[in-house]
Amino acid sequence: MAKAMLEWIVKALEVLASVVLMAMMLLTFVDVVGRYFVGAPIFGATEMISTMLALIIFIGLGIANARDNHIVVELVDSRFRALSPKVYDAIVQGFSILAMCLIVYVLYEQAVEAAHTGAKTVVLEWPLSAITGTVAALAGLSVISQVLGLIVGEGRDSHSASGGNI
Repeated sequence: MAKAMLEWIVKALEVLASVVLMAMMLLTFVDVVGRYFVGAPIFGATEMISTMLALIIFIGLGIANARDNHIVVELVDSRFRALSPKVYDAIVQGFSILAMCLIVYVLYEQAVEAAHTGAKTVVLEWPLSAITGTVAALAGLSVISQVLGLIVGEGRDSHSASGGNI
């Protein structure tokens, strides 16, 4: 069941990432064409692109956490791993999950505060609580995908200097 759930989450994140990235590319293209050839850029394009960038980062983080495809700097990594691979992996994964949970908590708190204050983006006046809440939800999904990835155990034994199998 964990494997099927993980596969569904990763597939949904991949599709969502594709859609958001395509929208970001099209918006950038149309904005540049409008600015330089027509003299009329898209109002609020920079703010929209910034929002989509935040979404892409946290969508990608969910995929990377599910597959354990993080960048590994192997200056001292191999020495510590050689001492006790299972203890090393438990410490690294535990710290990673703890850090992600902290990120979820901070983003959630910011979303709640933005909702209470009615904070909006500067140009388009979008509610910040919706944007921050969405990013917090994606970060939460990242934690879930990381835990499911650990349960399923795929991609854990094939680390390389590039951060695992891509």
